[in-house]
Amino acid sequence: MSEHVMNRMTEEEYRKNPAVNKSTLWEIRKSPAHYKWAVEHQDEQEDTQALRMGRAIHMSVLQPEEVMEHYVVAPGADRRTKEGKKIWEEFLAENEGCEVLSQDEFDMIKEISKSVVKETPMIPWWAAETEVPLFWDDPRTGIRCKCRVDAIVPLRGQTIVIDLKTTTDASSTAFVRDALRFGYHVQSAHYLNGIKAARPELKNPEWWFVAVEKKPPYAVNVLKADEGFIDAGQFKLMELMDKLDDCMRIDQYPGYGTNTIVMPAWATGGEEE
Repeated sequence: MSEHVMNRMTEEEYRKNPAVNKSTLWEIRKSPAHYKWAVEHQDEQEDTQALRMGRAIHMSVLQPEEVMEHYVVAPGADRRTKEGKKIWEEFLAENEGCEVLSQDEFDMIKEISKSVVKETPMIPWWAAETEVPLFWDDPRTGIRCKCRVDAIVPLRGQTIVIDLKTTTDASSTAFVRDALRFGYHVQSAHYLNGIKAARPELKNPEWWFVAVEKKPPYAVNVLKADEGFIDAGQFKLMELMDKLDDCMRIDQYPGYGTNTIVMPAWATGGEEE
């Protein structure tokens, strides 16, 4: 497979490729056993409502011309009645392979998409490469890696890499807290490494988060990652990749191991609950 894989690769094909992605690598921060389980059970993870809506919002913003090929709105039939059940069964048969959204869900997705486009006039979404799969070998460990970039956008002679995030609170303070909790800094480092290796023609790309809230007024915050944020991600990424490399070399993925328990300072203040 070439280093630069065109966007024609489906999400399913991307997921089946065994290269290391950020989501599974992030699990090794807990223990190698958590990473191993995540890799071996990727196809068994529950498809939650949040994940479903996140996928739909991504497609609506990044690939709006494809939304109606993949999503359909449920008919207003009362499935408690015989007639309603018949309408529902015929609807599912006619739309096999599509994800079903309620009218409220569909309307919400449209409003979120409109808000993102309206609040980001500086981004030429029409010129973006979207859902871009990349594959490369980590230069330090040789481990095969992958990522799927939301959008790569040319902007005034520069390359902007965009990661679209849906959230309950897009304020800068809340977003930074979530970024560290969920490893967004590691994600940015991992993806930028992929672009450097697989798309070397894209010089000095900038990383932008476009965070949008999932409730009205669907407020949007564009957050540009500075050098310190990326450097912190690179440092943590190297730590995780080194740990994975050690495990792969001996083919062992232990849990937490043996540790010393230390009484935390907050527990020794002498105050009773």
